[in-house]
Amino acid sequence: MPLLPADLSTTIAEHFPRIHRAALVLTGNPWDADDLAQETFLILAREGARFAGRSQLGTWLYGILLNLDRRLRRRAGTNQQKLRVLWDADQATPRSTPPAEAALEVSEWRASLWSFVARLPDGQRQVLVLRYSEEMSYDEIAAALECPLGTVKSRMFHGLAALRELLDKEGDAAKNIPLFPQEDASQFS
Repeated sequence: MPLLPADLSTTIAEHFPRIHRAALVLTGNPWDADDLAQETFLILAREGARFAGRSQLGTWLYGILLNLDRRLRRRAGTNQQKLRVLWDADQATPRSTPPAEAALEVSEWRASLWSFVARLPDGQRQVLVLRYSEEMSYDEIAAALECPLGTVKSRMFHGLAALRELLDKEGDAAKNIPLFPQEDASQFS
């Protein structure tokens, strides 16, 4: 059943802050986060009839967000290669710099734990974001990713281990992060 305009407005008001926050954690910058969150709700507006009700609407929206993020990352990789060719070919052209606030915001994000999470493979990164940023249960994560619960647990285990390894390379930053946070310790025993 498609969402009516009034229902759509209510749904956006209810879910946009969480979807935007997840997009911000996934992308690391507010511009891409805005685009991803808005595109998620455009898809909802266009294809809301596809929501079959097998999961919660919020879980379905996270699934859309994660698919959009994957596409963005693939496209960004291709665009980076094209830009590198242009950059190397035209070193004489002066470059403009982003405003100071943008540079500061990006700098703060790079110093955060989420910047380390962003370096992980997609599957591990997604489960960590959904679990710790969005506080979703393992069952909800499995529904959003459309994968078995065991896969979610495996990705969580390997993601936390890989995160620990990345942080260990950076020095003392890892000492404040437990290998398995208390609320998840029972999931791996």
